[in-house]
Amino acid sequence: MKTLEKTVDEIKNQILDAAFTRFGQYGLGKTTMAEIAKDCDMSAGNLYRYYPNKADIGAGCAMRCFNEMEALLREIMKRPDLTASERLKTFVLEKFYHIHEQFSEQPKLYELVMYIQQEKFDMIQTLMKGQQSLLAEILAEGNRSGEFDVPDVLETASLIQSAVTVFNAPHFINSYSFDKLEKDAKGVVDLLVCGLKKRN
Repeated sequence: MKTLEKTVDEIKNQILDAAFTRFGQYGLGKTTMAEIAKDCDMSAGNLYRYYPNKADIGAGCAMRCFNEMEALLREIMKRPDLTASERLKTFVLEKFYHIHEQFSEQPKLYELVMYIQQEKFDMIQTLMKGQQSLLAEILAEGNRSGEFDVPDVLETASLIQSAVTVFNAPHFINSYSFDKLEKDAKGVVDLLVCGLKKRN
């Protein structure tokens, strides 16, 4: 039974790999189920056994991206060499670098993001809540070390998330140069850290 499940997972991953490449090159709207099936060397009928429609494949691709992002951010949370200020800066900037790399190499992925925002916003909300929780952990760490003075870590985490969203939005990534966005991201996070510092 485990062998069968593994085979199904492998096939689904193969489908997501092919679809993600297609979405990145041609966009969600111009990609067909038949094209994805062809890229996987399978019939369209066989593809429908694993994913009933293109929307479900798109959601699967998005979830994979979300999981990769979460793994990246959780790895930052585990690093013992960072102060709370350094962890917050690294958290914001590494997320920016990761997303910028994806969308600068595959700008057509913007269509997938728009689809998820319009049709699967619950996925976005789950992602945002998880990242807000991680930001709150960083703030609580800073409070414990005496580095920060944050009365309400959850509310402040939500505000920080709002302040840096622009650096993670594909629209802005496609509209502004990397250098400008990086400079602005660093400037904003420096301002945030300054405001969070404990006053003597």
